[in-house]
Parts: sequence; C-alpha cells; structure tokens
Amino acid sequence: MRIRQLLLLAFYLLLHANGFTQTSTKKRATPSVIYRCLPCGQECDNKDYSKPGQCTSCGMELVNKASIRFGSISTAAICQYIKTHPSVVLIDVRTKEEFEGKADPDFGGLANSINIPVQELEKRIPTLSALKEKDIIVFCSHSHRSPRAAYLLGKNGFRKVNNMSGGMSVMKDKACKK
Repeated sequence: MRIRQLLLLAFYLLLHANGFTQTSTKKRATPSVIYRCLPCGQECDNKDYSKPGQCTSCGMELVNKASIRFGSISTAAICQYIKTHPSVVLIDVRTKEEFEGKADPDFGGLANSINIPVQELEKRIPTLSALKEKDIIVFCSHSHRSPRAAYLLGKNGFRKVNNMSGGMSVMKDKACKK
C-alpha cells in the first residue's frame, strides 16, 4: 500500500510541476508582448525584445511581433510561383529610376510588376484597397525595403503578402524578368 501512495504522490507532483493542476489562489500569467524590429530586411528582424523602443542594430522602431503578418518567398522559387499563380500582384518598391533600369547597377525587374516606391506606399494604400484579398509579392533590390513594404501592407489589412527575400540583386532565374 505504501508504494501505491508514493506513486500517486509522485504522479500528483509531476502533474503539478507541469501545470496540469491549479489551485484557486494561483493566478494565470498574462502573456508578455514580444517586440521585433520594424522589418528592415537585416538579421535584426529576427531578434526578440521584451519592451518597445528602437532596434539596437538598425535603429528602426520595435513593433509587436504579432503585427508582422507576411510570408517570404526565395528568388529561386519566384518564377515558378508566378507561373503557377498567374494572378499574383507584383509590387516593385524601388525608386522609379531603379524600376526603369536607369540606376547603376541595373538589377532588372520582374515582368508585369507595378512600381510603388516604399516611400510612397503608405499614402497610396487607400488606392490599393481592391488588392486586399489578392496574392501579393513585394520586392526591391536587396530585400531591405520590401520587408518594410510587406509589413505596411499586412498592417493595413492585406491578407496574402509575401516578401521576395534577397531581392533582384541575387535573382538568377531570368525566365520571369522583364
């Protein structure tokens, strides 16, 4: 009988230690907010912070991690993705000069893309509302501006946004370039 009591006690302690039991005096912990760098396309985008402020690496504002709602697609997969998703909206967030191939170096662009420089994106969001349910891919030259653009779109209710990681500077496949 004593072994059985010890086993039950051990089982109860194990349950209690793992949070399976709760007394009426125990308060539930409130989940703490995790903050991340406003996406800038650098490694600091993956560093977690416990309070708001500025990113210690790039100086960008720290935002609630839960507010970052966009995916990522590699440059290696982009042409196949466009081929299998012909209605995808491609938004080039580089400057007009980069978009038109007048910048040095000229990394080219994606065929059928539209140009909305990241500096203009926030004020142009109301004109893009018809795209809120569309599949969208944003890109730039090095994937430093496009994560910020993807964040802004997601924050404003665009539901299917992906950032092309790496940007046009590392794009090898020419099948979908303009």
